[in-house]
Amino acid sequence: TIADLMLRLFNPISGEIFIDGKNISLMQLKDLRKNIGYVSQDIFLKNDTIENNIRFYAKDVSEAEMIEATKMANIYDFIVNLPKGFQTIIGDRGVLLSGGQRQRIVFARTLVRKPKILVLDEATSALDNESESLIRKSIESLKGEITVLIIAHRLSTVMNCDRLLALDKGKIIESGTPAELLENKESYFYKVHH
Repeated sequence: TIADLMLRLFNPISGEIFIDGKNISLMQLKDLRKNIGYVSQDIFLKNDTIENNIRFYAKDVSEAEMIEATKMANIYDFIVNLPKGFQTIIGDRGVLLSGGQRQRIVFARTLVRKPKILVLDEATSALDNESESLIRKSIESLKGEITVLIIAHRLSTVMNCDRLLALDKGKIIESGTPAELLENKESYFYKVHH
């Protein structure tokens, strides 16, 4: 719901959402969405080359920008070691790749657009530990560059976040750093973690 509200797929019944002090309901929808990158657990890839899948929403990006995005997504080394590299056909929905490889290509496709806000909506929930670790490293490398909003149930995904918000029935029930919340034996985060 938070991601849908941020992307203005629907409007809040009450309250307002501000980004950098600006009410998002007053922003041009196109401008708002251009600056938000969204990665969900549901992966959309077409039966085409890795390059065309990465450039799907940004046809005009340079090769250097595409390479930079794949490096940030921790998928570059895998791609360049394929016999056809970026020209490798990945099959319908990326069937010729592992789940982690597909997710990192989608991650690169989002990063190549250079969003100011990145929303990861359960983006690592279906991944094995190694793939999740690679995406976590990618997220760490973005710290200080862009704002990353991670929506997750998997604790390992959120352990390095600057701030956690626990929601229950649409309300924030607690917030703090992972370390602060783990110190409080009454916190929801502590109870779920132990």
